[in-house]
Amino acid sequence: MKDRLVGVRVARQLRTAEHAIDQAMVEVCRLIQTSLEGRVESRLAAEVGQSALESIVAGLGQLTTVRASVVAGHADLATVAEDHGIGWRLEGVGEDKGTRPTAALPAEVVQLAA
Repeated sequence: MKDRLVGVRVARQLRTAEHAIDQAMVEVCRLIQTSLEGRVESRLAAEVGQSALESIVAGLGQLTTVRASVVAGHADLATVAEDHGIGWRLEGVGEDKGTRPTAALPAEVVQLAA
């Protein structure tokens, strides 16, 4: 029973971390969009703020790398739990692991990509 409690605690924290990374990425995308819209609205030349934009986009790339690492760690933790008989499945609605990547994206991110 103790192992199950540990497994569930880890699973909950993993899900929290995954969602936090996704939310951080959404907020960075919003920042990029807002910055670009602000430049246009202020009638500033395209080169104004280019360095800042490059830094922010690089940060988004780094968040993508972090996300990939956590996703890989998720799979690794599932293997550890299985290998050691640790229960971890959470009650309630699970998350769809289908192959529709844009289905989970908020409309703002899809709009930004367009």
